[in-house]
Amino acid sequence: MTQKIKVGFHLVNEGYPNVDLRFPEKGNPGIGGTQFTTIATAYYLNKYFPDIVEPILLANNLELLPPSLKACYASNDIDAAVQSEALGCNIFVFKSHKGNHEIYDYLNKSNLKAIARSNNTPNVEGLYQIANCLQIKAHVCVGHEDLDRLRDHQIFAKSTRIFHPFNIENFVPKNEIVKQGNTVVFIGSIIPAKGFHYLARVWPDIIKERADAKLIVIGSGKLYDRNSKLGKWGVAEESYEANYIRPFLSDKNGNIIKSVHFAGLLGFEKIEILQNADIGVANPSGLTETFCSSALEFQACGTPVVSAAKGGLLDTVAHGKTGLLVKNDRELISSILYLLNNPAVAKQFGANGIDFVKNKFSPQENAKQWLNLFIDICNDKPPQQQPIKNNYFYRAKFLREGMRILKRDIPLLQNVPSLIEIKPLVKRLLR
Repeated sequence: MTQKIKVGFHLVNEGYPNVDLRFPEKGNPGIGGTQFTTIATAYYLNKYFPDIVEPILLANNLELLPPSLKACYASNDIDAAVQSEALGCNIFVFKSHKGNHEIYDYLNKSNLKAIARSNNTPNVEGLYQIANCLQIKAHVCVGHEDLDRLRDHQIFAKSTRIFHPFNIENFVPKNEIVKQGNTVVFIGSIIPAKGFHYLARVWPDIIKERADAKLIVIGSGKLYDRNSKLGKWGVAEESYEANYIRPFLSDKNGNIIKSVHFAGLLGFEKIEILQNADIGVANPSGLTETFCSSALEFQACGTPVVSAAKGGLLDTVAHGKTGLLVKNDRELISSILYLLNNPAVAKQFGANGIDFVKNKFSPQENAKQWLNLFIDICNDKPPQQQPIKNNYFYRAKFLREGMRILKRDIPLLQNVPSLIEIKPLVKRLLR
C-alpha cells in the first residue's frame, strides 16, 4: 500500500484525569488494563511501523497521553466512530460490548470498517451482533483460551487472537535481588471480579503455617474510577470490604492485622515491590480474566505467580515453570506455602518468567500482528485464524472444535447452538 493505514482507537480514559500516560514503555501507571493496552497497542504500532500505520487515539481526556501519538476528543464510542470517518480512517478499533449497544446499530449504517476487541467476552447477544455486523471485519480476542471458547460459534469466522503487548525493559531487575523469603504481593483492582477476597480468606491459614509471612496489597477499589467511594479501611467499596475482606484480615479491635499492608494505587514505584516479592498473586478467582496483565508484571520482575487455572491465566502463566495455577482454596494455600518454603524453586520460576514474558508478549511482535490484520482488512481478507490449543478437555473445547468442523462441512448443522449459547439456556432451565 502506498498510503499509510489510518486507524482510530477508541479510548475511555475520563476516569484518570491526572494519571501520566505518556510513557507506555514504563508499564501501566495504575489504570485499567483495557485503557492501558489500548494506548500501548497504538503506541507500539506508531513506534515500529510509523511509515505504514497512523494510529489515532479517540479519547474523552486528551491530557498526559503519549506525545508521539495523534489524539482527538471523542465523548463516547459512537462519537469516536464518527470522528474516525471524518478523519479518513481506514479502520476503527473499539472495545466490544454486550448486545443491544448503540455502537452496533451505528456501524451497520456506516461505511467504516471496524475491529471489535474483546478484553472481556461479550454476552451471547453481543457475539451475534458482532458476527452479523458487516462493517465489523474482525473480532480480536486477547487470549487464546477466550478464542477457543468461540470455535463452534459463527463469530469464529471473523475472530483471531492477538495478545496484549508487554515491554519488560523497566521490570527486569538490573541487579541480583535478595528475597526476604516471606513476602507475598497481590496487585489488582480491589473489586469482586479481581478475586482479592480469595486470598484474604485463606491468609489466616497461611500465617498459621508461616507466622513471619507478610502480604502487600497493591490496588484499590478506585482503580477504574478515581471518584469511587470506599469503605472504612479505604480499600474497597464498603459492602465488599465488610463482607469479604475485613472478616478475615481484622484483629480483635477491628484493625488491619499486622501481617497485611494495603499500599493503595501505585504507579511505576510498584515495580520495586514486585521485584522484591517472593510470590505474586494475580486474581486467584480467575474470573473475567481473558489475559491478566498483572501476572506478566510479576513474571517480568522475576517473581513467580500463583493464580487460578482458568481462562487467560492459562495463556499468561506457564504452570510448573513460571508459577503455579490452582483450582481451589486448598491448592491456593499449599502453593503459596510451597514457594515460600522452597526459595530455590521460586527463584528458578522467577528466572523462567522473565524469558517467558520476553519471548511470548513482545511489543514488536504484537505490533506486527496488528499490522498484518490491518493489511488483511484493507485487502478484504478475513483475519488469520489460530489452531486450537492442545488442552482439549478444558471447557470441552474438543466438542467446540468438533462442532465447528461439522458445521463447516454439513450446512444443515449451521443453526445448532454453540456451547457458549447452550450454557445460559441450561442455567435458565434449572432455575
